[in-house]
Formats: sequence, C-alpha cells, structure tokens
Amino acid sequence: MTDQTNHAKARLLMRLGKAISEAGAPAHRLESSMQVLMDKIGLHGSFFAMPTALIASLGSEDRQQAYMERITPGDINLERIVDLSEVIAALESDSIGIDQALKRIDAIIKRPMAYPFWLMVLSFGLASASVAGLFGGSWLDVLFSGLMGLITGGFLISTAGHDNIKQLHTPLAAAVVGFLSLVIATRYAQVNYLTVSLAGLIILVPGLSFTIAIRELSTGHLVSGSARMAGAITVFLLLSFGIALGYVLGDYWLGTPPMPQAQPIPEWFLLLSLLLISLSFTVLFNARLRDSVWLLATVALAILGSKLLGQWLQQPFLAFAVVLLISIFGNLYSRLTGKPASLIHIPGVMLLVPGSVGFHSISAMLQHDTLAGIEIAFKAVLIAVSIAVGLLAGNLFVPPKKAL
Repeated sequence: MTDQTNHAKARLLMRLGKAISEAGAPAHRLESSMQVLMDKIGLHGSFFAMPTALIASLGSEDRQQAYMERITPGDINLERIVDLSEVIAALESDSIGIDQALKRIDAIIKRPMAYPFWLMVLSFGLASASVAGLFGGSWLDVLFSGLMGLITGGFLISTAGHDNIKQLHTPLAAAVVGFLSLVIATRYAQVNYLTVSLAGLIILVPGLSFTIAIRELSTGHLVSGSARMAGAITVFLLLSFGIALGYVLGDYWLGTPPMPQAQPIPEWFLLLSLLLISLSFTVLFNARLRDSVWLLATVALAILGSKLLGQWLQQPFLAFAVVLLISIFGNLYSRLTGKPASLIHIPGVMLLVPGSVGFHSISAMLQHDTLAGIEIAFKAVLIAVSIAVGLLAGNLFVPPKKAL
C-alpha cells in the first residue's frame, strides 16, 4: 500500500473526526467510531480526542505519521451527526470510496442550518416557557419566562458574528435576564423572578456538558473529561456572575421583591410542554423535521418517566432509572433503524441533567449561603454521576452499535 493511499485514508479519518467532534459527539463516541472505520479501511493507528483538538498517529505499522486537527466546539447538531453516521455506514458497506466520502463530508460541513434564525429565537422562548411550567411556575412565570427566552435567543444569535461580544455573551445575557426578571417581579407580585430568570437562561446552563464530562471521565478519557468539566464549571460561574450582577442592579434601583406563594399551572400543561419542548429541541439541535417524532418520544419518556417513577424513587436514583430507560430505548432505536443512538439520548438526557441544580448551588454561594451551596453542588454531582452510570448500564441490556 502506497504512502499516497495511506495519506488519503488519514485525511478522510481526520476530516470525519473533526466534523463529528464539532457536531457535539463526546470523546468516547468519536474514538470508537474512528476505530471501527480505521479497521475497515485497513489503516493502523490510534486517536486522542479532546474538546478542542483531535490528535492521531496513522499509517502502516512501521511508518506512522502524526496528524492534528484544531476543533472549534459548537452546538449539538443532530442532523450532522445522522448524516456523518450515514457516511460511515456507506464506507463500511463499500458503497462509496474515499474521494466520494470526502466530498460528502465537505458538503455536510458547508450545509447551512436547516432552520431560519427567527425560528431558532422562537424555539428559545418556547423551551423557556415550557421549562417554567415544569419548574412549578405560575401562568405569569410561564409567560415572562418565554419572553426571557426570546431575549436570550435573540441576543445570542445577533451577537454570533461579533467576536468581542461573543466572548461575553453568556454573562451579558444572564445580567440582562436577571435584571429584567427582577424588574418584572416588582411590577407583578405573582411573578417569581428566580424561576423566570432560570427558565429564561436554561438553554445556556451547561448541564449536558457537565454530564458528558462525568461520562468521559468514567470511560477513561481523563484529559477530555477534565477539559470539558472545566469548561462547564466556567460557564456556570459566568452565568452566576451575570445573573448576580443583574439582581444587584435591579435591587439598587427598585429593591428586591418578596417571593410569591407558588401557584402552579394545571397538570394538562405537562402534555403541552412535551410537544413544545420536542419541537424546540428539533430546531435548537438542528434535527431533521421527520425525526421530531422520535424527539417527542424521548422527551415524553424523560418527563413522564420522572413523574411516574418519582412516586417511588428519590434523586439521584430517579435520574438513574429514567436514563437507564432512555439508554435502552436509544440503543434499540439505533439497532432497528441504523441511525445513531445520540438522536434519542441527547434530547432525553438534556431534560434530566443537573444544570438547574448546579446553577442554584453557585447562586446560593454568591448570596453567602455557603453551606446550602455545597449541599446543592454535591446533589448536582450525584445526579450527573447517576446519569452517566445509567447510560452505561443501558449498554448491558441492549449493546450499542459501533456508531455515533
């Protein structure tokens, strides 16, 4: 086998690995997929994946070369994950060659987002409004949480092309939402500004990254897991600083309003939330519209499963049981359809990750309630660990396919 052939195969693997990583796949999924494909095309080597870089040693056994790709961490893109999985499947079945695969990968990377910006902003608002209802908020909480979600989404999307502002969009968005939530609560006594601000920022809370970091650490990817954990904690701190700044400014001008008595909305809103969240996730995670029914199924499993099993189980065992069901469901879906299990796992786990718990922990510490903050933080870590263990335990019942 010539060096030129080996180089073409190595270029394919690195291009594919970079695309998979930037679509939101964790290190263990990336490395396992690359290993399967490397065995298929007859190339020797090993991979080392991190959130910001992909390093590989590839080639024939006695003449390997080092390769490195700089990874730009991006938002989860389920459509891209599905498309790249199809490229891997086509390569495994020998239905396309290396040159065709490279062209398809380039086309997938260059493809624009499937949904317009206004629909993405609307999805931020719908997700925030639905989460406020799940948090036990009132109708006014749901209404103003949706408004805060629209503001958060509009701010993030409008500043995406401005590098200087983009680096600060997390604390700035949190400060604006925190300030406006407190202002609204001073005008409407029934509004819980804590619920409104948290629901309005829920998409930014890095609970999923924190949970993925725990899973990477538990599967032996110590460098990637540590880096992802540090990134998640940094985002938690930026959000907490921003929202604390917003509260301080609001309190300085208007004072802090008293907390209202809880006035939860009717139970039927739970069913509406299932539909709204699944549609929002379809847009925010850039999933194919025809896959939205599967997102609805996993969202229903996460929310209804938590509600039913919550009658007998407490955290963190509740999260473990629900994620175990989601893991099994995702692996079954992957085996029956040939699509990646991530299409099921990511939306389902997103609703169970301890992001809001961790956010409350840091907020308590900023309010000088250190003991409560430590207790809540420990609870968040236990929930994240239970989710990671639940995903791994599901593989014992239904082994996953060697894919994304």
